[in-house]
Amino acid sequence: MRLNYDAIIIGSGPSGIAAATELKQQGINNIVILERESQAGGVPRHCQHPTFGLLSFKRPMKGGAFVEKILSLSAGVPVMTNTTVVEIRPEGKLLVSCDKGLVEMQAKRVLIATGARETPRHPRLVSGLRPQGVLTTGALQQFIYLNRQKPCRNPVIIGSEIVSFSAIWTLRNAGIKAKAMIESQSRITANRPLSLFPALMGVPLHLNSKLVEIGGLNRVEYVVIERNGQNERIECDAVIFTGEFTGENTLIRKSHLDFIANTGCPVVDTNGRCSDAAYYALGNMLHPADMGDQCYLEGKVIGEAVARDLHQVSGAAINRIVIQHDNHILFTAPGCVDKTAANSQFNLNIRVKQAISGQVTVTAGSTILYQGNHRCMPGRRIMLKNVNAELIPLNATEISVSIV
Repeated sequence: MRLNYDAIIIGSGPSGIAAATELKQQGINNIVILERESQAGGVPRHCQHPTFGLLSFKRPMKGGAFVEKILSLSAGVPVMTNTTVVEIRPEGKLLVSCDKGLVEMQAKRVLIATGARETPRHPRLVSGLRPQGVLTTGALQQFIYLNRQKPCRNPVIIGSEIVSFSAIWTLRNAGIKAKAMIESQSRITANRPLSLFPALMGVPLHLNSKLVEIGGLNRVEYVVIERNGQNERIECDAVIFTGEFTGENTLIRKSHLDFIANTGCPVVDTNGRCSDAAYYALGNMLHPADMGDQCYLEGKVIGEAVARDLHQVSGAAINRIVIQHDNHILFTAPGCVDKTAANSQFNLNIRVKQAISGQVTVTAGSTILYQGNHRCMPGRRIMLKNVNAELIPLNATEISVSIV
């Protein structure tokens, strides 16, 4: 078993596969992908809606076909499945659990592409017992598409992000109709036109409604929602929690890498490099949760940056400027800019805490690097394109992002 590599990629979702593909194309052949599940491909494996491939391959594809396509492009890159990274250590050293037991692997560069996960019941603080029938969209899709099982007959869906409508579609494909879609805000989180979709599927949409209780002893029997101070009981046999994605950052929080306290996301520069130059991070672990195509394209960019790094004879000096933001913003990705390696322009991916419309401004001191009007919703990707890094003053100590 080989233990030393030029590059190790943790995670075989779209961003990880894309990075591996690009590294191989750039002449970095001593690489491996580590995947904790039994198959490579990540979340798209159990997504059967035809929304993949439009950006990457200019045609619509279902998740399974998309995974087959990107894996075919990475042919020759070994993937170690059922392999879990237990700990990341300085200088590219990893403690790994695999079929050989616990081993230490090392690479000149490690790319962390562990993806994102939906927020389940307990962090949402919903009261009630713990009956069977409480699951996330990802678990629902695995039941239906991978295991060919129907986990419920009359579920309710919590949330109205894009993935929430994917849950309706998944249920429909299994011959199941949801009893209700429940959203605590006054409008859906996804784009407004999608508010028509539940009605087309015969699913009542409850806005301004909060889930306050899940009832049932052995199996979910009902939920109680609160709307305008009044409680309403809905009979159902399952509760599907959707969205509110968080980065899979367990490894980061207990590591030596700098991370953002409120999200656990590692602090990376515009090339995806972490505070330890041996580590890079990419994909939805940094900005949960973008589309598979978007992560795939990002993975190719980061893979190219890592290849350039590996081809350098000696490491370049690092001069980082942190990116700060106001209270409207949850996080930015990247979280800093390396002035010595910054491109003339870069894209800044942000998320907001609550719905807000206004002018987004990026400044370095008194110099404006970007300014544009945006309508922002929580959980939705807001991309600030072509932030002008060439304008950063030499004496700048931080970059600020604000919404007014």
